[in-house]
Amino acid sequence: MTKRVLSSLTLFLAMASTASASGFMLREQSASGLGNAFAGASAGAPDISSLFWNPAVLPLFQGGEVSLSGSWIGIHMDLSGAAGSRSPVFQPSSRPISGPPDLPNATSQPILPGIYAHWAPNDKVHLGLSVNVPFGLVTNYPDDFIGRYHGLRTDLKTYDIAPSVAFRANDAWTFGVAFVARKADATLSNAVDFGAIGNALGVPGFTPGSADRVATLKGDCWAYGYKAGFTYQPSTDLRFGVGYQGKTTLKVKGNITYDTVPAPFNTTFVNGGGAADVNLPATASAGFTWQVTPTFSLQGEAAWTGWSDFKELRVKFASGQPDSAVDESWKDSWFVSVGTLCRISPEWAFRFGLAYDRSPVDNAHRTPRIPDADRKWVSAGVSWTVSKMTTVDFGATQIFGQQVPLGQVSGVSQSDPNFFRGGLTGSYKVGATIIALGAKFRF
Repeated sequence: MTKRVLSSLTLFLAMASTASASGFMLREQSASGLGNAFAGASAGAPDISSLFWNPAVLPLFQGGEVSLSGSWIGIHMDLSGAAGSRSPVFQPSSRPISGPPDLPNATSQPILPGIYAHWAPNDKVHLGLSVNVPFGLVTNYPDDFIGRYHGLRTDLKTYDIAPSVAFRANDAWTFGVAFVARKADATLSNAVDFGAIGNALGVPGFTPGSADRVATLKGDCWAYGYKAGFTYQPSTDLRFGVGYQGKTTLKVKGNITYDTVPAPFNTTFVNGGGAADVNLPATASAGFTWQVTPTFSLQGEAAWTGWSDFKELRVKFASGQPDSAVDESWKDSWFVSVGTLCRISPEWAFRFGLAYDRSPVDNAHRTPRIPDADRKWVSAGVSWTVSKMTTVDFGATQIFGQQVPLGQVSGVSQSDPNFFRGGLTGSYKVGATIIALGAKFRF
């Protein structure tokens, strides 16, 4: 029985880490693209930062260029009306879980870098490099958080380095591929209710909530993948583009540590290693840009992300325990956007965009670590061409999220993943304000 308890708690720590990487995609990869909600990015709009979505855009640009951007993401996830309860197996007087029912925000406001470079040795062959943070999530709840057994700190970041090469076949067609090297770092923690564990095992003196301790997982890994795409320009005013990024597998390895585990559990809950293989999903995108007049253009974009590949998480333990598996059952998601670019002079251009971003997380699988929801975007931006060599870009987006329920159930069996974490209900309001600044240097 003790082994089963240890297995379920350790599995949760590993699951939360890798699920955070898989469930939170960061689209904010350039200041210029943010201004029109990344509409037309797969077709090369607005600049070489579109390389993130489609390596085939490189031949659309002349000469050498370096593009730099930083995006500040003021995300908020506000919890309200929360209530925690333990399994009905425990004494009724011990069932409620203490903690404030409302929490305004527990996320950080990161700044995401985007670095892009383009060089053309000749008219046919174009080389590129991009450095990005495509997945990431940081939440940090206080120690008395009502959902502390589900999660306290989640800090997950991935870093991509992607060299690329593209070819111009003729005036209408370009093709490109990229190699992706991805580094992932994770730190996860949550409270462990040793009082409930001791009570369930019949150890004298233990009651639920009387002996909370913190367990922490730190892990990292490298993964490798690819991108590919093409663009097609049937006329000088209209261009289409399609990009694809293959799924990658994170082989996360790390160490789990417990702080001051009370006896008699300190001989069973020991520090040790764990590993899990997790598929980050493939993404396919298609976009267009249409130059309606010499000073006005329209763009559109649609992107599919194959989150349904994340069906199961299987964890292996260094201690030799049997593998544990959790059914995730995430769903595929879609992102669609439309945008415009208005050039009022050779020096100034303005962008506008609208987007809808569907979450891969449904109500049954929402947790405090990933309280995601469907989102609507309203975006605007401006570009100032300082000289033939330099352009400065500014973009801003307001994201409006839905009010979504949180409904974790504790269960009545020790084999249930939430038996010792308890049930957790309430609702989250998710949204964000994003501000980005960038610059392009041509040579």
